[in-house]
Amino acid sequence: MINLYFKNFNFNLSCYIGTMIYSEPDKEDFIKMAAEFKNDYKLYSFKALKAHFNFNGGIASPLSFPFKDIAGFLSAKFVILEDVEIKCLSDAVLLNAVCDFVLNSPVVFCLKTDKGYGIDDVFSLYLNYAKNSPEYMILDVYKTRLTFLAETRMIYSGKYAGYTSSMANFILKINALGFYIKKAPSENYGIPYLFFSDDKKFEIKIAAVPFRTNTALNGEFISKKAVSINTALTDIYFYPDELINKIKIFLGTARNMRKSINCRYNKTSADKTAFDKISVIQDISVKEIFSPQLIIAGAGSGKTKIIVNKFLYLLNFIPSDSIIILTFTNNAAAEIKNRIASCLRLKGIKNNFIAGNALNISTYHSFFYSIVKEFYKELGLKSPPLINENSGNFGETADGAFISYGEIILCVIELFRNNDIVLEIASRFKYILIDEYQDLDFLSDYIIKKIDFARGAVMYAGDDDQAIYGFNGGDSFNILFFDLFFPSGKVFVLQSNFRSHYKIVDFCNSIINKIAFRYPKILTAKTGNAEPAARASKSNPVNVLRFKNKNAEEEFIKKMFNKLISQGKSAAILARTQREAEHFETIIGGIYPDNNSSSRNGGGFIGTIHRSKGLEFDAVFIANVTQGNIPHLKSVSTANRSRDVLRHPFIEFLGRHAELKTGRNDEAKLFYVAASRAKEIIFITYSGEMSEFLKD
Repeated sequence: MINLYFKNFNFNLSCYIGTMIYSEPDKEDFIKMAAEFKNDYKLYSFKALKAHFNFNGGIASPLSFPFKDIAGFLSAKFVILEDVEIKCLSDAVLLNAVCDFVLNSPVVFCLKTDKGYGIDDVFSLYLNYAKNSPEYMILDVYKTRLTFLAETRMIYSGKYAGYTSSMANFILKINALGFYIKKAPSENYGIPYLFFSDDKKFEIKIAAVPFRTNTALNGEFISKKAVSINTALTDIYFYPDELINKIKIFLGTARNMRKSINCRYNKTSADKTAFDKISVIQDISVKEIFSPQLIIAGAGSGKTKIIVNKFLYLLNFIPSDSIIILTFTNNAAAEIKNRIASCLRLKGIKNNFIAGNALNISTYHSFFYSIVKEFYKELGLKSPPLINENSGNFGETADGAFISYGEIILCVIELFRNNDIVLEIASRFKYILIDEYQDLDFLSDYIIKKIDFARGAVMYAGDDDQAIYGFNGGDSFNILFFDLFFPSGKVFVLQSNFRSHYKIVDFCNSIINKIAFRYPKILTAKTGNAEPAARASKSNPVNVLRFKNKNAEEEFIKKMFNKLISQGKSAAILARTQREAEHFETIIGGIYPDNNSSSRNGGGFIGTIHRSKGLEFDAVFIANVTQGNIPHLKSVSTANRSRDVLRHPFIEFLGRHAELKTGRNDEAKLFYVAASRAKEIIFITYSGEMSEFLKD
């Protein structure tokens, strides 16, 4: 007999979530059943959890949230939770942490409700917040996780013959192929067997293995003794037809087996991946695919390399068109695409792999706009809308529908009120890669989390220290509060700077390390310039220069900038304001503005610090580093803090005295971004009162 083992199917007793318990007698009956299994069980009150995991407004850093200890608290194999209530945001955060733990642990979880509506009774707890408020959107993400948990691992009493609704749907589909269910008495309770009724030689057993086993995902094979097919509960929920088709293929192959078979269905990782030289921590983060990830990538630490290599590694397990990479600019998207293409060509993979829509690499706005264009009828439009930044009102005119960039996100949120649309989009992507996470606005982050649909098949990459677009809607608290959405997630902090001279790296650390609420990291130089004695340059890599007046300062910058360019060096003049940048364009001469409102001349760049984000140069000039300009007076003034009215809901969990979205912190990050663009040498010039950043 040839067994077809679904090694990662994860449908077994140890992975059951359990049943909805509606009454005290139901609870007692379940406890008796648990005792018969000779497994330990514990009854927990939600109030006891609240007392144990108490925030008390004392969260001091992004890594100090208490939920990492939840596995130690919910230590039994059978866990019964009762008295669930959501009266405030911290209640919702705690219930989400429980759901996250259960989805990622081999525990039998039972939820007791007070009414007879089952899971709907729990869902109703999430509906007491005003729609479109940040609190409501956070709860909506949490509700999505509870929905996913219920659909994939919750056993409803008396429903679907004891199976989850998604498993019941899968069984209906597979029955149509000629399978039927039989529970073998000799096996553990509740493990289903599916037999191919037309040919009893072939048995499909859903094997009992730990949830999220470490078995390699690419271990699908056909041999004399077994056929191994990789799947998971998420596949049953999102991709049942795809899984059925895979079973058909393997059954057909198994029937044709004769004397010897030992053919691999998937090749090993080394056949498809094309890693550049990466560090140990980069390698570990690339190969982590079982948990949601946050990559905190310090300046020059190889963030783009992580994204590219993560994509290449995922190709061992899922098709390229089921992976999406999102970033902010067309230039960044093109760079990622070109790097992937280059690596694939090195492995002999033809260019047509990259053609068409094989690679989903896009800007956030383009991706969101594609959703609006596809589902425009659901918005009441007669035709796909065109982008018109000057459009004051979203809607249709005689010439058709128009939409502004700002309205695109609101339209997607409106579309996502329809759960069928959310599932349609979510089922297209098995993995999401997010670039520049620190600059993503709250609403965009909400959309991404809805598309992930609580699977945790997502990697966020960014750096809280480089969050410089708060004035343009960027919300760095998305990255700072990662743990409150994904308590089981893994955070990798990349601190090796491969770009800059060690003295420049030390200077960058001195700028940023005084911010209180941030991911702890100290950049270390990993270039050839990391050895002070042997690699010291004749020129000081960090030069702070004071001039008697602005004319002298500008004359020095002009002469040194042109000298470096003539030597074939790349150089940048970075200004705090657009007016200053335009002034330097005029006095340098021969520089022409591009479509990014900055200027380039061969290896030269003149522009604002904001425009330099993501770039690097041999030499960097930071001009007019005076008090009132860097830090800028308007940014630190309390009279210009209107954007703080839109406070992130999670701020309430932090210590009362925590330094958060202060103007000085924003300006320190901007100065840090400017300094970290330099590889070999940096000139910091001023002619007025010295900036406080230079006094520290």
